[in-house]
Amino acid sequence: MAISRLSIIKFLELAITCACVALHYHSYNIDPEIGMLVTGTFIGYLIIFAGAAAGYIMQTPSHKRIDIFYSLIGVCLFVASGAVIIDRFQNAWKGDLRDKNLAKASLAIINGALLLVDAVLTQRGG
Repeated sequence: MAISRLSIIKFLELAITCACVALHYHSYNIDPEIGMLVTGTFIGYLIIFAGAAAGYIMQTPSHKRIDIFYSLIGVCLFVASGAVIIDRFQNAWKGDLRDKNLAKASLAIINGALLLVDAVLTQRGG
């Protein structure tokens, strides 16, 4: 089984999402404005990426259009999650909770950028 650029990106997306979930677990505060969006995005895409990874390992990848759809929706959700976390915590008190939330937000935006690259490479057949 050959390892392609696309498969490396997909497993990197899974790893970053796992890191986001771990940081979210250790930095979650009851904030209803952002809690549903962030938690839903991280857990939902953890399930999607785990399923895609399992499909890749079993050599049964998903259809190209579905993969692009999930990638483009993921771009919007991860960037929005990162943006609202940064907006909420950039001027907050100094401390561990703020640092973890800003790290989580940065990883979410990086994952959104990776999902965009993923969508472009998938469209090109890459």
